[in-house]
Amino acid sequence: MKHQHFALFAVALALPLLPACKSPPNSAPAASSAVASAAPAPVASVAAKPWFSGAFSGAYEAKLAPVEVQTGAIREWKADDGKAASGPGKLDLHIDDNGVVDGSSEGSLGASTASGKVEDDALRVTLTPKDATGLHGVLVATREGEGFRGSIQASGSDSVKVRSATVELKKTN
Repeated sequence: MKHQHFALFAVALALPLLPACKSPPNSAPAASSAVASAAPAPVASVAAKPWFSGAFSGAYEAKLAPVEVQTGAIREWKADDGKAASGPGKLDLHIDDNGVVDGSSEGSLGASTASGKVEDDALRVTLTPKDATGLHGVLVATREGEGFRGSIQASGSDSVKVRSATVELKKTN
């Protein structure tokens, strides 16, 4: 019985304190707006673009690629004086945020479309001729500063003309 009286006594003491803990109904919105205004504003997450994202341009000078002519090699390689499909050219590439490359090339190797990929610091591009007179090529380059430096290896569809060129691509935007 003593325990019941003690519990009733404790409840009786606490009852007058309960209204003091409650906020008046009209002050609730003010309290919630104070909490809302104290919360930090949401921050938009803007991911930085990869270093390679954008337009790149560069020039090349194609020349006869050395081919070791051994027994069984194509005789025409020995006869190629390197004058055809040699000389200056230009590459214009666009690389998206995912590293996908597209673009074009014009010059001594012929007009080409360019497609490829950047992975880490390596650029690999296939040059596909727009007509039968152009050479098929592959550009392999690595990062140098904010651009790329590498080489193009190209050949005609019959593999008689074989050309190479160094190229340096600089960011244009």
